[in-house]
Amino acid sequence: MLGEKKSLLAPEELWELTPEQQETIRRVRRLGIEAVGPTAERTDREAVYPFEAIAALRAEGLPALSVPRSYGGGGAGYRGDSLLLPLVLMELASWCSSTAQVFALHNTGVQLVHAMGDEDQRRFFFAEALQGHLFGSFGSEANADRSALSSVLAPVEGGYALNGRKIFATGSPGAKWAFWRSVIARTEGSQDERYMMPIVRLDAAGIEVIDDWDGIGQRGTGSGTVEARDVFIPAAHVMGGPGSYGEHADYFATQFHVNFAAQFVGMAQGAYREALRYVKEQARPWPGVPSAAEDPYIRLRLGDLSARLAGARELVLRAARMLGSFESRPELREGIRAAASRAKIVSTETALAVTNEVFQVMGARAATRKHAIDRYYRNARTLTLHDPVDRQREAVGRSELANA
Repeated sequence: MLGEKKSLLAPEELWELTPEQQETIRRVRRLGIEAVGPTAERTDREAVYPFEAIAALRAEGLPALSVPRSYGGGGAGYRGDSLLLPLVLMELASWCSSTAQVFALHNTGVQLVHAMGDEDQRRFFFAEALQGHLFGSFGSEANADRSALSSVLAPVEGGYALNGRKIFATGSPGAKWAFWRSVIARTEGSQDERYMMPIVRLDAAGIEVIDDWDGIGQRGTGSGTVEARDVFIPAAHVMGGPGSYGEHADYFATQFHVNFAAQFVGMAQGAYREALRYVKEQARPWPGVPSAAEDPYIRLRLGDLSARLAGARELVLRAARMLGSFESRPELREGIRAAASRAKIVSTETALAVTNEVFQVMGARAATRKHAIDRYYRNARTLTLHDPVDRQREAVGRSELANA
């Protein structure tokens, strides 16, 4: 079968991976071919949350990917296999980048439980992930100061009352739980000292999920608005105390860049795969050339795109490997942060370039709505705006000058 043949990884994709990593990526690629990819066009066209794709991930047990192995999960991410999650995100994003973004934020939530939870919290919330329930991680608010938090936790009997409003609440239509970055209701202390990390059940009384995201790309991520009005949060659903997140902020900020860079590369890989298929099956040759696949100019452009993709992919994988030493080798942290920033810079440029330039390879007919290949560019253009890449350029330049 064609699908089975394509589900096999090329030898050069396998040689540097462990047997466990190989098997996981095989599973994800098969899901991409059979379930995630076939629904991606409708997810984009209708701007709907990718319920079918997420259901396929659940059926494979993938929501437990970042649950530690000692709790029955896949052991990816925090204090585990630092390469596995970026590999999965890269593969998923090549089929449906909305699904990949939802899955990335879910894994952030699971890892925050690992990093900040006590034993009872870990057992409870890891069991939720093992059962296929998804997490979100909500930070953004519509304040003039983009870093300011106005979501407030006020102590009440048995826990807290949460009030606040989040925007860019990715994954909210399909998640059961969400980290809701907040501050404790007191006036003394800085925001960092008042910072709180409750986990909110999104079907709780007082929660309203408003799926009003209307982007030009990433249209199925459900990155709309969520409001909390006097929502009761049990004390057992708050990770740590005020300011506890500061101990882990550097790690998760660095992983954020690695995971998004992996998705950027995946988007570009998906567009490139479409271009190869289109050239071989549908592109019309110019006079004097037997087929589009034998056109030297098309081959030249494909070779260039392939080289750029390979370079971006390697930078992401290098940063991911280095991230595994973030906790155990604090002396490497500056270099790890720089590696993550370099991966973000190059993957951003590569995603925008490849998803744009594939049209030069395929020709004008590929730019019609019938083929829906434009979604790769719109998705890349949208997600790469998530964090201004110039901030990463400046950070790397500053680091280089400091160490010169």
